[in-house]
Amino acid sequence: MAIDMDVVEDTKVNFELIMDIMSKKLIKISADSSAFEVAKMMSEYRVSSVILTDGQNNTVGIITERDLVREICAKDLLSSKTPIISVMYKLLPLITIGKNSSIEEAAALMIKNGVRHLPVVAEDEKNANHIIGMITTTDIARHLKHKLEDSSNSDKSSSLLLLDSLCSGEEPTEEKIFEAE
Repeated sequence: MAIDMDVVEDTKVNFELIMDIMSKKLIKISADSSAFEVAKMMSEYRVSSVILTDGQNNTVGIITERDLVREICAKDLLSSKTPIISVMYKLLPLITIGKNSSIEEAAALMIKNGVRHLPVVAEDEKNANHIIGMITTTDIARHLKHKLEDSSNSDKSSSLLLLDSLCSGEEPTEEKIFEAE
């Protein structure tokens, strides 16, 4: 089930904004670093993604734990000898969302692009492409959990619809995996 963006736009005034739930804990590392250094930093800071920067501290992309598994581990590459930039170029272009967008818009964008992390950018002219936070499917699920715990039945149905939409983009279930074997 997908979120109808026309419905999101029509009712946007009732939705909460990304900047209210995004993580402001941004971890940056040089795109020249090895995959091992990136994984070590993710582990040290307990994050599931890091922002890659060039020599002038400009953002060039993000790398997630999933990227490391699929592009390094699954291919049996030596992480200490694999430059993370070589992995990044095989991935999707950087997809961002504005801080004043709704949580529902973020979920729809994640589903549409098959991503679980969205860098959040400032929306003023001066800092148009400046990443100020990160929103993940975990952030959205945590938000929905709190909202469901504290809400009336009418609020629950919209939260459940959003949660159902997010789940539709999830990994295959065990049943689907076993059917494929």
